Amino acid sequence: MKNNSNIKKIIAIVGLMGVGKTTIGSKLSEKLKYYFIDCDQEIEDRERKSIKEIFAQNGEKYFREIEKKIIKEIIFRDEKIILSLGGGAFMDDEVRKILSEKAIVIWLYAAIDEILHRVGNKNTRPLLNQKNKRNILEELAKKRYPIYAQADFKFDTSDENHEVLIGKIIKKINEKQNPS
Repeated sequence: MKNNSNIKKIIAIVGLMGVGKTTIGSKLSEKLKYYFIDCDQEIEDRERKSIKEIFAQNGEKYFREIEKKIIKEIIFRDEKIILSLGGGAFMDDEVRKILSEKAIVIWLYAAIDEILHRVGNKNTRPLLNQKNKRNILEELAKKRYPIYAQADFKFDTSDENHEVLIGKIIKKINEKQNPS
């Protein structure tokens, strides 16, 4: 009989803003019959403020503390969960360590041009609320990509059909959970 003690119930999705973490995560959760949690939405619900308001009123350090606390709560639940993380969450050493032990981590990425196309006109992204959005995204990518690379899997969302992409993700998850 196969030992299933190494089966991870949490699937965490990381990546820069605008790569499709929420969209892909919610569709993946439907397919796998997992519960979907968007960490940013969870923070907004608990704080009763938008992420933008939290950044403006309390600062990024406060936001990151709340984010870490929520991730730690979720990760230890005994449920099948797809957890979409904010772009900076995986940068925290403690969060990364817990996720590597307790979750399958998927890094979604897209070309900078594609991200700009998706989020460039929105003002809901506190880290993007300056003039040169491209420079900001390129700087974030430079800092974060080496850390995101510690994820179990990496998928490009630039121009992949969602159904095809989700199929590829499920295949990789199954291979990891059930090695032959």
